[in-house]
Amino acid sequence: MDRKCYRCQETKDISEFYTDKSKTGGRNYECKECTKARVKATRDPERARDRHYRRLYGISLADFNRMVLSQGSRCACCGSNEPGGKHNQWCVDHDHVTGQIRELLCKDCNIVLGLVEDSPEHLQRLLQYIVKHNGTNQTGTT
Repeated sequence: MDRKCYRCQETKDISEFYTDKSKTGGRNYECKECTKARVKATRDPERARDRHYRRLYGISLADFNRMVLSQGSRCACCGSNEPGGKHNQWCVDHDHVTGQIRELLCKDCNIVLGLVEDSPEHLQRLLQYIVKHNGTNQTGTT
């Protein structure tokens, strides 16, 4: 079975159209190729990031950018100027109980903070452990 794409006007096999149960025949009138091209052309990464920050943290992309500038493009914890991570973006650190935004962190600091669940006691125990073993090799001798 074939269908004509209303955008490119080419007649293609029905499998070249996305399914849509609300349409006659259960398929879209725009072929997959044209749909992908339309979506790609209209995708705005800045708008997507703005929606992401608003949805998760209640701040706009402009607010996020102001935070980056106010921190001198550095991690609020370790001072690194490299955010790290898959998208190389700063992590918005926030209190998981209150939702209050604190500052921006690099990926590594954000991961550590998440693993210790914001516990000062846990961090203190880790610090004591590192100090205890500072300067020793794997076997425990210096």
